[in-house]
Order: sequence, then C-alpha cells, then structure tokens
Amino acid sequence: MTGMDALPPDLQSLWDQMDAADRAADGLSERLSDEEFFWAPDEGRRWSVALCLDHLAVTNAVYGAAMREALDRARARGLTRTGPLAPGFFGRKFAESQEPPVKRRSSAPGKIQPRPSRGRGEILTAYHDAHDLIRGIIRDAATVDANRATFRNPFVGLLKVKVSSALYIIAAHDRRHLWQAEQVERALAAART
Repeated sequence: MTGMDALPPDLQSLWDQMDAADRAADGLSERLSDEEFFWAPDEGRRWSVALCLDHLAVTNAVYGAAMREALDRARARGLTRTGPLAPGFFGRKFAESQEPPVKRRSSAPGKIQPRPSRGRGEILTAYHDAHDLIRGIIRDAATVDANRATFRNPFVGLLKVKVSSALYIIAAHDRRHLWQAEQVERALAAART
C-alpha cells in the first residue's frame, strides 16, 4: 500500500509479510509438478506441500473470521487505534514458538486439519483468499484498536486472544509451514538422487 492508503509501519510490516508468504507459496507451487505438490515424505507420514498450504489456508480462514468479528465489535464500541500493535506476553511467546526452524512438532486441531481432497488450484485460491481476509484486518487495524479487540481462541475456547497478538501469530505460523513445505521440496530432491 502506498500514498493515501499508507499504513503505519507496524501494520505495513505485517502486510509485507503476507505478500512475502504469498510469493513463497506461489514459488513453491510453480516449481513442482502436481505429483510433486502432493508428494508426502516418509512414506506419507509427513505432510506434502499441498497439505502444508491447505492447513495454512484453513487456519487463516478460521482465525481470520474470529479476528474480523473482534475488530468489528471493537469498531462498534468506538475503540480507535491509539498506537502500534502491542501483542500480549503470551501471544508474543506463542508467535515466537511458531517461527522456523521448527523445534517442536504438534498435531493440528481437527477443525484445521488439511483437506487432502482439494486440488492445487483450490488450495492456492483458498490460501490467497485467507490472506486477503487478513489484509483486510490489517487495513482496519489502522483505525481500530487491535490491542483492545479480543476474541476467544477458536481452538482453545478458554483462551482470549488480542487481535494484535493474532496478527503476529498468523505471520509466524505461515513462516513455520512454508519452511516445512520447503523441507518437503528438499526431501523430494533428495529422493530423486
């Protein structure tokens, strides 16, 4: 975004991270045939590039919908932006735990498990659509207080999350699974030799 649409630096950084993730996903997809895109290492026990990207698409859509509602409620309450995003301590730590390289693996909750039946085009469209949803939230956070807008974590209902924390979590989570997808591409190259 430029000119009249310029975002504050903290939000522009997150916008740029969404753009970088889109480019990384497109690059991975373009370098792989359909067979390679859906190839899963370790005899199918680990996720393929397709499953990594599908998981991100589903996760970002679910998390994004909850964030959108929280930001809309904050706007309705008249909570306007008063300064940069300030993720909470636990949100910041969770975002840091998502950064690659992956140190601890965990299972994705059922509602954000990838859908192995989707095709490449459908996965990439869903991935980009979810990022467009997040970009809308980033844009609105320029005027709405994302530090006071909160929502119940859609995966752990007892936890409340600040939208400001969630934006950093999503960006780190994207990098985590894009890194994982790159490891799959490397494993594929090694399997060919």
